Amino acid sequence: MNLTAMLVDDELPILENLNYILPWEEMGIEITGTARSGAEALGKVTESHPDILLCDIRMPSMDGLELIRLLREQGETCEIILLTGYQQFEYARTAIQYNVHEYICKPIDYLNLEHKLRELAGQIQKRRLENESQRYRSQEMESWIRHKQLIDLLRGEAPLKIAYPASVPEFITTAVTYTLLLVDAVGYFRHSIGWSELQHERWHETVSSRLREVAERSAGNCQILSTRKGEWCILLEASGEWQRGSEELAHQLCLELNAILSLDSSLKVRVVQDIVPVNLESKILERYQHCQKILMSHSESEDRVLKTSCPETTLSYDHTASKGANSWITREDMELVTRWIRQGNKQGLREVLDRLKQRMGNSEESFNRIDETNFRFMLVHMLRELREVQAIAEEHEVNYWNALQGAVSMRELLELAEVITHACQSKQTQPRPSVSELILSACEYMDARLQQDLGIDEVSDWLGISPGYFCQLFKTQMGVTFVEYMTQKRMESAALLLTTTEWSITAIGEATGFKERRYFSKVFHKHFHMKPSEYRQSNRMGSQ
Repeated sequence: MNLTAMLVDDELPILENLNYILPWEEMGIEITGTARSGAEALGKVTESHPDILLCDIRMPSMDGLELIRLLREQGETCEIILLTGYQQFEYARTAIQYNVHEYICKPIDYLNLEHKLRELAGQIQKRRLENESQRYRSQEMESWIRHKQLIDLLRGEAPLKIAYPASVPEFITTAVTYTLLLVDAVGYFRHSIGWSELQHERWHETVSSRLREVAERSAGNCQILSTRKGEWCILLEASGEWQRGSEELAHQLCLELNAILSLDSSLKVRVVQDIVPVNLESKILERYQHCQKILMSHSESEDRVLKTSCPETTLSYDHTASKGANSWITREDMELVTRWIRQGNKQGLREVLDRLKQRMGNSEESFNRIDETNFRFMLVHMLRELREVQAIAEEHEVNYWNALQGAVSMRELLELAEVITHACQSKQTQPRPSVSELILSACEYMDARLQQDLGIDEVSDWLGISPGYFCQLFKTQMGVTFVEYMTQKRMESAALLLTTTEWSITAIGEATGFKERRYFSKVFHKHFHMKPSEYRQSNRMGSQ
């Protein structure tokens, strides 16, 4: 983009020479006007706002210094080069207070002036680029802040405690209502189990790009939030004919996004169109949770655009469930899950999941932390049972554990449960692990956790058997109790650390599962009949 300049001098020959001798076009500067007096220049500068002003000092009626004083008072920021005769050199120095960039003595050395102009043009262009870059960064920050505010609302989290820039306008207001569209790639979570992070990113960016194109083309100004992998929430301002616009956008999204996913029959898009305008700050979380529940309560074969109903009362959602809250997962469900896995009954597992889905759909409340925690526990239990009966390949099990750790919503947990159920093949004909294999696995687990406060319940739970049965097997196989084994291993580890490291007694005690030095020393003395410090000293003397 070219810069602009204005030339001001009461001597016409100088004005013409400035205009025609200097290579303005080559320097990337366009002359927007000339003036032969300060008064004439004042009006033209105010109208055209040039980037550079070349101005003589001595002119009739209004000299150059008076001109630049008035321009600065009006807020003009153009760079100024003053032209002055030798006699006015000291006089020109007073122009520094008006932020004059340069002064050139007459007679004008046009090569020197060209050099000064090129230098000045480069500085202006560099400053423009820096300002544009700063403006872009500010816009990016504003966009990030708005996105973070909305994500916090949808997750029920407290707003981010940072000092927002003064340039960021208040985004969340109580005066405006919004409605939302929940876009979901049905089956994405179970389909992508085992994908690398790069595969996730590429798939997500492909679909997200098309979603943004459709939304911006159809709805114009809207907020698009990637709430989780394979799910997007679009917020539309509920004004004008918003219902019609929301419905058209929902159908267009299904049409175009499913065209992208048509190559993979296991994936398709469904959209939940909410019809209840709400205030963002106080109600949007309820609507988002309600839309998620609609997705889970409809079968995948139903219409892809689903509309919410307009409830008489709003949903209530709180991350902290009350003590008396009842989970829709019962002990009987867990016992059935164990039975069907051990029998290799995939259909029985499916029926348990179908009943859980039905209970979720019939529930009038949104999900709370207890529901999610219990469901995660059920999935952990399913994976452990599948491992015990050797009904799951090791490489698949790693993927399922990773997927369980990455799941952030009830919908993802449900999809993972379906995947695990599908993995429950009829493998009951394969031999169960022997007692020796079971106890060897337990010892490896215990040896790796000597520094932890490990109990019988945790180890037996990891093996998937009862604590009493585990104690009986361990004593029979190892000849010592669980506590005796752990103590022996901890003492062996402590003795090794005492003779091979310079760690303190306290640090060695903590590294072997003892939080208090005094208790560690007491157990060590009972085992080796000497204090830890004496053991360290005697073994070092013996090695010399």
